[in-house]
Amino acid sequence: MRLTNRSAFTRVLAIVAAVGLLSTLSAEVAAAKPKPCKKGFVRNKAKKCVKKAAATTKRVATTTTVKSGGTASKGTLTFGSLGTSVSFNTGAKTLEESRKIGEAWVAQTNAAGGINGYKVAMEYRDARADTSRGVQGMKELEKDGVLAIVGQDVNNMMTATNDILSSKKLPVVGGNPYTPEFDSHPMYFPVSAGYHAGVYGQVALARDMGSKYFRNLWCTEAPACAQSVPVTNAAAQREGMKGDSQGASAVAADYTSNCLDAKQKGVDFLQSNGTNFANLVRDCARQNYHPNYASGGVANQAVIDGGKGENVGGQLYDFGIFYDGPEVARFRKALATTDLSLGGSNPAGQASVYTWLSWEMAGAAIKKLTQANPTRADFLNALYTIKGETLGGQVAPADYTTQKNGTHAYNDCWTEATVKDGKWYHIDKSGQIVNKLTFICGTGYYPVQNVG
Repeated sequence: MRLTNRSAFTRVLAIVAAVGLLSTLSAEVAAAKPKPCKKGFVRNKAKKCVKKAAATTKRVATTTTVKSGGTASKGTLTFGSLGTSVSFNTGAKTLEESRKIGEAWVAQTNAAGGINGYKVAMEYRDARADTSRGVQGMKELEKDGVLAIVGQDVNNMMTATNDILSSKKLPVVGGNPYTPEFDSHPMYFPVSAGYHAGVYGQVALARDMGSKYFRNLWCTEAPACAQSVPVTNAAAQREGMKGDSQGASAVAADYTSNCLDAKQKGVDFLQSNGTNFANLVRDCARQNYHPNYASGGVANQAVIDGGKGENVGGQLYDFGIFYDGPEVARFRKALATTDLSLGGSNPAGQASVYTWLSWEMAGAAIKKLTQANPTRADFLNALYTIKGETLGGQVAPADYTTQKNGTHAYNDCWTEATVKDGKWYHIDKSGQIVNKLTFICGTGYYPVQNVG
């Protein structure tokens, strides 16, 4: 669900600082030829003599830098983002939605004059489905002084970076929310539904589609899939439904045994979490087994195609990529500047949505900054002041005010969708199609979870 891998090793130019420095130099000094560096030293971009090793440090993770695009009155704010050009499960190329949407948001924002007197820049690292590369990329971003990690799309490796985030007070704003850290780690700020709310929503969707027996068919390759098991089991019990879970390979060629077992047990809602949805539907249909279906937190054309006319729904952490209401007009405009689309060969998915919302929340925090060239600590404190923020109706109200004092922020609301006549539509708690963005809230796991 997640084209071109950028391997240019570039850095953001410190435009404002450079302009300020040059303004203090006389024409004679500026024109003077600098003295040569000592042997073994070279001049860097700041015109300082540094050791060659320091000037030629090899980057492990691919770097992409999006510049600010102009001079801002209060400085340029640089944020980091982590993504992957290779699928963790299959090894196939991804669409790199987190990079493309991040670039589109930065470009759109700077073209509009920035935010609150600031321009914005993005540094991106491609982990290429390698946790060690992801960790190295996070270290590089932190060392480069990014204010926050925004719109990450590598939940499989985020746990390995938790110590870095804690020790360096580096906040993670939104991004792929498919790990429990989004409900407990002090540096994680959920924008879409929190981890438990999103997983709980899978069972709620089954309930709202009229099902009585929920089964979570989870991929055995990814830890995030296994972590969903106790949540969905407990949610089914809370909703008064029968519920269980079963592991299966994400790349299995055949799911006949899973279909036969579910049919025999009377399962009427089959949740595919990380497994091959098209193969699952195909193999169950061959056994004349036709339950209600959902595929992870996904509601795109691929799920419709894989569903082959079966009754398919979707629990989502945010608004569906298919939604075109007025709240998401800017998102649609930004998406149109990329090679992603709402169909065709490069179909955008939910990764594009949660990346966009992450940058939108970063923008909401920027609006609360006042000082020139703010620090990471300044940005973190700005996040702590956000309360009741809906990003113009794009998300349920976000509140980070308690997180500074030890109670983790949470988003206890998700959205649900269904397929009708070959198209996706949002539905409400009663299972009825709605024409406006509607959030469904309340899991029973909240409101109190201590951070750390």
